[in-house]
Formats: sequence, structure tokens, C-alpha cells
Amino acid sequence: MTDTLFKLPAGVTYALGPEVRRRRAIERIVFETFQGWSYEEILLPVYDAYALFRHSAGPSQAGATYCFTDVEGELLALRPDLTSLVARAVATRCQDWPRPIRLCYVGEVFRNAQAARRATDAVWQLGAELFGSDRLEADVEILLVALEALERLGLASAQVSLGHAGLLAGVAEELALDAAKSDELRDIVDRRQTRALEAWLRDQRAPGFWRDVLTAHGQGAALRQIRARATNPQILMALDDLEQVLDVAAALGIADRLTFDASHVSRLGYYTGMTFRIYAPGSGVALGSGGRYDALARLFGTAEPAVGFQLSLEGLARVTDSLAPPAPSATRLEAEGDDLTAAFRQARDARRAGESVEIRTSRHSFPPNR
Repeated sequence: MTDTLFKLPAGVTYALGPEVRRRRAIERIVFETFQGWSYEEILLPVYDAYALFRHSAGPSQAGATYCFTDVEGELLALRPDLTSLVARAVATRCQDWPRPIRLCYVGEVFRNAQAARRATDAVWQLGAELFGSDRLEADVEILLVALEALERLGLASAQVSLGHAGLLAGVAEELALDAAKSDELRDIVDRRQTRALEAWLRDQRAPGFWRDVLTAHGQGAALRQIRARATNPQILMALDDLEQVLDVAAALGIADRLTFDASHVSRLGYYTGMTFRIYAPGSGVALGSGGRYDALARLFGTAEPAVGFQLSLEGLARVTDSLAPPAPSATRLEAEGDDLTAAFRQARDARRAGESVEIRTSRHSFPPNR
């Protein structure tokens, strides 16, 4: 019993002191950025119906969901994803709101990962979502919001790696893959398992060109190489989207911050357009990710184009050590003898003046609880 009380379950972490101050500072800076771009905060439930996440995120992610039942036997789940919850809120509660709708949030997500990865089971995300626009301007806005937030955190050299769901969808269409096979391919590509990809494509008797498409990376030249040989409409539309985003980035002077990587397909099955991941310089671990997911709201009976992104609060905290503000300086008030009245009166007056206070008492200055 004692061992159980003191042993933390896999994936459970605590934060306190300077680490908490750093995280709160990050939240404040990121939310100031969101609000500066007219994003309103939405508060989301910690759990919801398991069916919501199973249908929205896809079977591979649904299998990593923490599930439980309520007293009536309904199957529920801790949220493994926040975007699905935001999309349903917009589809069911914001029908009469003028478009586009801009929403932002912060919250913890829970994923039942493999034992070797349990340290990241519960992660905090800061996110922004834009609903109601299928235009290039919305994609570019989301990228700019993310980049500004990073710049204000002192990460002006962060890199954005662009992908597109249409590339994988086009390959799956050309190979006539069913949903299960498409998920297999998505998982292999997302894990960057080049040899496994080659073997998988050989099993499908697929031309080597599809390997080249799914592993291409670079900038304009990489896109042009795919375009020179591709005929699939989904692939060509994906290339159009990516080239337009890169053209706008060049016009804005941020082309050096963006690259193309076809392997960024995301294991979340709801993405339909541009996808991206954000990396700190010199780090192979993504600080955030996002993209376009025009099909997600259809689960709730409405057509609602959308694009958004999430940043990892833990990841940002690791690369922004200088953002840990010192603990506030407090006015120390000493209680004299057994009389705390004067100390508390001074503390109340100091707090009304906006000061931080700390009351110091002797061991016998206050009678014990009975």
C-alpha cells in the first residue's frame, strides 16, 4: 500500500516553483499573441464520448485513448486531442456566428503511449483554430500566428516544415488502397521508416515514384520534381497549395523559415490539406504541429473548412529557460508574540496596495486547531 501511494503512475508528472512560473509566462505570451490576432478563448471538457475521438482521430489514435465508463455504462475517454472538441463546439453551438470563427485554448491531452514513451502520455497544448474559410489567407494567417508566438518567446529561428495530406491521399488513390492499408501507409510515412516504406510499396507492386513522392523534401525544386511526373489530381492540388504558401512566405520575407517535407502526414486522420510541424533550431523534436482539416466538421453534420495548430507547452518550456521569472519579492511581516492581528492588518493593507506579502510567525504565536 505504501509503495502504491508514493510511486507515480507511468506518464504522470508534477510541476512546481520555477517550472510553473516559466509555463505561466509562456501561456501569457502565447495568449497575448492569439488575442492580438482576434482569437477568443474556449474552455474544453477533460473527457467526452469515446466515439467522438474514435471517429475524428482515426483508429490508430483511438487505440491509444484512455477509456472508462460512467454510471450508466456509456463509454467515455480522456481527451487525446483538443481540435476535435473545438470542431464539435463550432458545429453544434456556433451555427449563427459570423465566419470566420477564431478560437484558442490551452489544455492537457492524454494518450496511452507505449511503455518506452510513457513520459509523454499527458502533455499540455496551446492551440488556435480558424473556422469558416477555405482560402489561402487562412492557412497563411495560422502560420503567421504560430511564428509570431515563437518570436515573442525568443524563438525567432524556429523552422516550419510543410507537408500536405493530399500527397498521401493521391498515392493511396493511385494504389487503390482501402482505409486499413491507407492507415498502414500513413503510419510508416509519418515515422520516416524509409526501408519499411520501400518494402511496403514493393509488396503493393507500386512504382518507385511513389516512394520519391512520400519522401521528398526541400523547397520549390522538390515540389517541381514531383509535378514533373505526377498526374493525380489530389497530388497536383497539394502542390498548388504548397507552392502558393511558399510564394507568400517569400513575399513576406520568411521563406527561409519554411521548408517542404512530404513525410509530414500526421497520424491524426482528419487532416485534408496543408500540414506543418515546428522545430526549434538544432532539435529533432517538434514544438508544435497543425494544418487544414476541412472534413472534420462533417462528423457533426455540417460543412466547415478549418485550419489550426497546437504548441507543446512542455516543449516550449525546455527551450525557453530564460522565461522563468523570479518569484515575486514579498514584504515580510513578523507577528509579535501571540498577537497576529497587527500582522494580518498590515498584510491586508499591503495587498490592497498591490504588494506581495509573507507573514512570519513564531511557533507559539497562534493557538493550535482543536
